[in-house]
Amino acid sequence: MKVSVIVPTYNEENYIGECLKTLMSQTHPDYEVIVVDDGSKDRTVDVASGFGIKVIHQDHKGPGLARNMGAEQSSGEILSFLDADMSFEPDFLVRLTLPIEEGRAVGASSKDELVANNANVWARCWTINAGLPPGRRHPDNLPPEDDVFRAIRRSAFFSVGGYDDIGCSQDRTISRKLGSKALFAEGAICYHRNPASLGEVFRDARWYGKGDQVTRTFGYIIRRTLPFSIKNGVKRAIKHRTWQCLPFQLVYDIGILWGMAARTLSRGNHVK
Repeated sequence: MKVSVIVPTYNEENYIGECLKTLMSQTHPDYEVIVVDDGSKDRTVDVASGFGIKVIHQDHKGPGLARNMGAEQSSGEILSFLDADMSFEPDFLVRLTLPIEEGRAVGASSKDELVANNANVWARCWTINAGLPPGRRHPDNLPPEDDVFRAIRRSAFFSVGGYDDIGCSQDRTISRKLGSKALFAEGAICYHRNPASLGEVFRDARWYGKGDQVTRTFGYIIRRTLPFSIKNGVKRAIKHRTWQCLPFQLVYDIGILWGMAARTLSRGNHVK
């Protein structure tokens, strides 16, 4: 089956090159790569265009709508939705799509998702904050299925109208509407960056806080305020012998609260 790989981008000039380099080296016999630029203001489009692949454009509307646009202009029987700050082992696509090609699943995901920049202390703090094993983006005790599709049959994707425009958790809307989950593919190894600076931590936390997956209760908000943020940061700094856990926690919690406030005020603006 032909696979269409769709990569949404927004100001990813520092990472899209490595992403596309590893995608262009895949061993899958029949695939195309489509980059959908979501209104980048840097050199993302120039870098992507240098690989001789299809690059299409939209105004800054968010990754969900960018993925939908890429799917509409694709030709594969299987759609694969990947991120611009990821890189991949050469057999990633083969292994990822195998459960679909063998008829065992309508869609698949990867449990072998490793932290690409684990040497960076802020990336390690992100992992610590998420309660994940060192260097990994998923817990060890995963169920056999996941809410996020990294690959899905074209027919199934369009049967539910693609991704909903709801912000950070848009990547889970396919599973919700389809009523089924993605099967974890064995051995589909990829690498995904964690935020590598306090600025990136803030922006990603703000994006997360802006999404509808965040519990908007009084208790949740209180636990993100300064006294609790300091307490949690100090505890993690001591436990993991990493003093950066304290400033990380402060910036992360501010980002979450900022995102929650932005969602309330923006009323429908879900862009990062």
